[in-house]
Amino acid sequence: MKRAWPDEAVDLQRTVRGVLADLGGVELARSAEEKLQVRSEVVAPALAGVGVLDLDPFGAEEESAAAALAVRACGEVVAPWPLARALSVPGELRGEVDACYVVDGTVTHLEHADLFRRAVAVRLGGEPESHALTVSGPRRAPLDPFGMAVTLGPPASGRLPERAALMSFVLDGFWVAGALAAATGHAARYATTRRQFGKAIGRFGEIRWRLADMAVAADGAEELATYTWFLVRRGRATGSDALALRVGMQEAAVTVLRNAHQVLGAVGLCEEHDLAVIDRHLTPTLLRPTPLTRSASLLLDAVNQHGFTGTFDVPPRAGVS
Repeated sequence: MKRAWPDEAVDLQRTVRGVLADLGGVELARSAEEKLQVRSEVVAPALAGVGVLDLDPFGAEEESAAAALAVRACGEVVAPWPLARALSVPGELRGEVDACYVVDGTVTHLEHADLFRRAVAVRLGGEPESHALTVSGPRRAPLDPFGMAVTLGPPASGRLPERAALMSFVLDGFWVAGALAAATGHAARYATTRRQFGKAIGRFGEIRWRLADMAVAADGAEELATYTWFLVRRGRATGSDALALRVGMQEAAVTVLRNAHQVLGAVGLCEEHDLAVIDRHLTPTLLRPTPLTRSASLLLDAVNQHGFTGTFDVPPRAGVS
């Protein structure tokens, strides 16, 4: 796997960052909580204006890489538009489906579901069945600011290919990686400016260890997302790989967010600080379609069934289907 991204993809990532920064960065998420139309009237046109909404992560490598890095750039400011849901639909199917939600168990709410007219949900496990979504309205819960009440219809005759569900996990991984990198940056900057006993708190061993743990976790989440993207691109990914990414992403988020709040203390809990917004807007992605314990359980089942290719390969268990 090459770790260097194509120049075209990196250039687009910079462009997306610049566009979102000009619109206020994390302030977009705050504004959208107050006025839901910010999502469709401000964020979506800005992304469309630089060609992001037309990207196909299943296309050529440069285009696929650009899609991944664009999602990561949106994650850095928790941009309030579900780019991962839209881009996980293969380009040739977007005339029929405009968003893909991966779901598990009973489904009552999905984030941003009101923005799509032809969204479908696919269930985890086996051949993903496609269900049409009916949206009945917002819930407006504090930790689910864009959660919309939904009803899943019966399985449709057509199905999205399994690679759509796999790509959904991958793009979520990049979105979360961007948010975790931003949270790590906030903590590191605060540690260099906040002073106690005549010196920056970043010089104290306890803070330095926390920052190191955050950096390792955030970098590891991004590396795992990149590797899983590589596998999906080459048709080598299984459900085990997607779930391994999800578990790694969720564990990294626990490490980064816990330590970030420890470093910033009460400041990081204030609504005025971007860390509080990043934390709140990460919550739906970390809990849907599966929280950490459920993700780990599904990963174990998938490894038993399909095996797992890694540093130390795990063969499937005989008799498990």
